Amino acid sequence: MTANAFMSGSLEPPLIIVSVGRRARMHAILESAGVFGVTVLTCEQEGHSRWFAGHAGRPEHAPPAAFTRLNDAPVLSGGNASLAARVAHRYPCGDHTLFVGAVEALEVDEGARPPLLFYAGRYAHVDPGDFSGMREAIPAPPFLY
Repeated sequence: MTANAFMSGSLEPPLIIVSVGRRARMHAILESAGVFGVTVLTCEQEGHSRWFAGHAGRPEHAPPAAFTRLNDAPVLSGGNASLAARVAHRYPCGDHTLFVGAVEALEVDEGARPPLLFYAGRYAHVDPGDFSGMREAIPAPPFLY
């Protein structure tokens, strides 16, 4: 699925939060699996985002997607970063559930490309020049090392 709400919940311990609609197929999967993976998509992966959000049309229009496993969680290959988390808490939130995941593994692509953004109801991209020197300028949280 494509999540429209994903965020850091805590640095110590490392926790992430994803909001999933109760009617979404992924909701039942998360309830039973107890683990989930998150891939931070690159600007070149807009087709994947559209497909997994259900906005890409017929199956023959699906972009070729390769999945790998990070710990026990499936993640999409080729993203800027992938996280594997075990469901630690669930909180009802209107027609969604907030799944809090305890991060068990993290992989970061050292050749990171600009991230895919979704803002004001549309996809957006960041100019790659905006990222020059960013890796050195912003220290990573402890669990990223």
